Amino acid sequence: MRRVLSTLGALLATVPLTLTAPGQALAATGKLIIMTEGVARNQFFDPAPGCYGLPSFRLLSRVRVINQTNADVILYSGENCRPGLLRATTRVRAGTVGERTLTGTHSIQVQPTWP
Repeated sequence: MRRVLSTLGALLATVPLTLTAPGQALAATGKLIIMTEGVARNQFFDPAPGCYGLPSFRLLSRVRVINQTNADVILYSGENCRPGLLRATTRVRAGTVGERTLTGTHSIQVQPTWP
């Protein structure tokens, strides 16, 4: 009887841990478009959370990020989602458009969404 009670107590102690554990992050729903000079350079459909490389941009290119997803994205002025020297990051909120003058190689990070 004593063994049954201690086992039952251990099981009940783990219940709060399983109830409070965070769920797995979900992919964003929608489309993310990177445009320059009126041309779509990259399009991501239902992008999973993570870092995505972008093509190199000409000197002082005006880049438009059209975020038609339900997740925020962060535009980095360096490769592999690392901040650059002059301007570290630009956040483009879900459902908005962001513009920025870029030069060189950049990356974009899709933030996770939670159920």
